[in-house]
Parts: sequence; structure tokens; C-alpha cells
Amino acid sequence: MVYWLIFSVSKHLQELPEIEVHLKVYYQKNEDNFIINTGKVIQNNFHLKIPLFKHDCIPKPEFPLLSTWIQIGVIIFFLIIFGLFSSILVQLKVLVSSSFYPNIEMTRIRYLHSKLLRSREKPPQKNVKRKLNSFAQTLQFWFPIFQAMGTIRKKEKDMINENKV
Repeated sequence: MVYWLIFSVSKHLQELPEIEVHLKVYYQKNEDNFIINTGKVIQNNFHLKIPLFKHDCIPKPEFPLLSTWIQIGVIIFFLIIFGLFSSILVQLKVLVSSSFYPNIEMTRIRYLHSKLLRSREKPPQKNVKRKLNSFAQTLQFWFPIFQAMGTIRKKEKDMINENKV
């Protein structure tokens, strides 16, 4: 594409006509007299034709089709390989960076963990009153000593019932 653009622009510039420059030069030729000027005024006309491009110097590149396709094929092959192995290379980059910078790795782990927890949160439902968890409403949840005392009483009752039988 770039080659085609350069080629077409240079082709159009080559078709431009030559630049014609007309120069009229006036100068005064003094003779040996320094104080009294008795020199001649000389007038010369010059005509110059300047081409924008010298046609002999313009290279005409030719790309052999075989070598061009080989180069493009090699480039596409490496792009496909890098595309397929990009995930492995990212993992390798993370492993290498974690071995050299463990503090940054711990920060990254905390960030990813909090991001994971945020994504797993259920979105709040609109127009619904939130209720406390039924387990949180019990007295044993807030005072675990009551639960321990309840289990001890239950065990004592079970032992009394076993002794009666």
C-alpha cells in the first residue's frame, strides 16, 4: 500500500513539465578608474530549464513475487504463534515478576481476591426490605456462652435419661 502510494505520487510528479527560469542580469563593469565611473552596463539573459526529476536517476524497483510472499508468510506465521502463546507468556511474566517482587505480588493477590469477592456479591434487590439472617437473630449467635451452656444441659439431661432406663 505504501509502495503503491509512493509509486503513484512519483509517477504524477514525473509528468509535470520542466520549470523554465528566465533570468535577466544587469551589472556594471568598472574599468581602472576608481573615482570617475566610466564603466559599461552589461545586460545578460539566461534561460534555464530545470526538470523536477531526472529520469535516468529514478530507480524502478521490482519485487520478485516469490520473495515477497515468503517474507509476508514468515511475518504472519510469527504473529499467529505469538497470538497463540500470548496467554502463556502473560503467565510467565507474572511468575517472573512475582519471584523478583514478592511484595507487589502480595498486593496483586489481595486486589484480585477483593475483586473476586466483589464480583460474587449478589446485587441488592430493589424494593425489598432486608432481613437479618435468621441465625443472626438468635441469642446464641451473639452470646456463644449460652450455646455452650445449652449443650452442657442437653448432655446432662441425656445422661439422666440413660440412667433412668
